[in-house]
Amino acid sequence: MALFPSLYLAKFFVDASTSTYRQDMETYKVELQRQGAYTQAALNNQLAINSYLHINDEDVLDLKRHNLDRKDLQDSIRRETAKRAALEASAGGSFGRAGNSAELTTLNIERFGLKALARKDLNREIRFRSFEQRRKNVELSTRSKNNLAFSNLSISGDRTGLALEILGSGVQSVIDAKRGTETRQIIGGLLR
Repeated sequence: MALFPSLYLAKFFVDASTSTYRQDMETYKVELQRQGAYTQAALNNQLAINSYLHINDEDVLDLKRHNLDRKDLQDSIRRETAKRAALEASAGGSFGRAGNSAELTTLNIERFGLKALARKDLNREIRFRSFEQRRKNVELSTRSKNNLAFSNLSISGDRTGLALEILGSGVQSVIDAKRGTETRQIIGGLLR
């Protein structure tokens, strides 16, 4: 007679062990996923840093080129103005050529040179904004990739749920044992 209730008790312990093992495996799986997400986020962040460094290097080189081009244009304006002044001075004898025509020629040289400088500055401003936008895009892309890495994480069951599952299994085992014992007694009584 004592063997029959012991089987229900053994079933309860197996159910409880199975529930605990399943909970532990779910927790382990969740931790592996989380570690993978952290690793992926670290890689994404390192790629973003590398992109920032590359964009910053490009920006610095572009600024250096811009400054050199700007200096070349300024030198060219001075050179052309000086050359024109030398031509005007040599064309008119001891006093050189003077007047509106000579002044307008010099002003035209300066005007075209200043327009070229203004275009150069505008182009630099456009490139600067492009570098800024690329930096923002790298940041947004990294955030998006990190969100994706963490959005697919599972959550493990809590210990309260596990305790309730084991308790429920115990209650069910008691009910089953009571029914089984009663059924056995009824069958045993009929067989006598």
